[in-house]
Amino acid sequence: MKNIFLILVAIIYSSGLLYLALPDPKIAPLPQSLRSDEPGDTWQHPEQSAYYTDLNRQQITDFYQKSFSLKLGSVTLPSYRLNYPPEETGVYVREQLLSYYLEEIIHPLRESLFVSGWNPRLSPISNYRFDLEKARWEIIVNNKEYQGKITLKPYFSPLWIRFFIWTSIFPLTYLVLSQFTNSTRKLFLTLKSKS
Repeated sequence: MKNIFLILVAIIYSSGLLYLALPDPKIAPLPQSLRSDEPGDTWQHPEQSAYYTDLNRQQITDFYQKSFSLKLGSVTLPSYRLNYPPEETGVYVREQLLSYYLEEIIHPLRESLFVSGWNPRLSPISNYRFDLEKARWEIIVNNKEYQGKITLKPYFSPLWIRFFIWTSIFPLTYLVLSQFTNSTRKLFLTLKSKS
């Protein structure tokens, strides 16, 4: 029984190492969109990118969840999406960035991609040009109006940190389970002796 348990742990550990060693996914350009060349989206923050787009939130997040994916052969590994309040954009993406929504596409123990979307028609405030005749906010770039702007901020982790954390999980889990078992045994013996 002990040998079967050790073999199972070795398989889980090796599978985790394989998952952590997969190449980092690339961040694809958003289709049907114009890449921003504003200083805050280029040389001031070279790890970020931004796009003016007419795509809606669902189309954008679905595209990045699919394109920012890990593949093991022909199998696409699952990723997870987390929602954040748009007020946290200054923490995770960039300060002074207008945001209507903030989502994170995450590969556990590896990397993540924050997608911050700004749609002035849906947002309560804006510093973009206000058209008094149409009575709405606009994003106009190169004489073309766009529905919104998205900003992408990836977070990648070094391979050695991934391996260190993954390897640390196993002895720490063993220690926690050992302490829990010992505490439970002592509690049971104490209760038995009092009865």
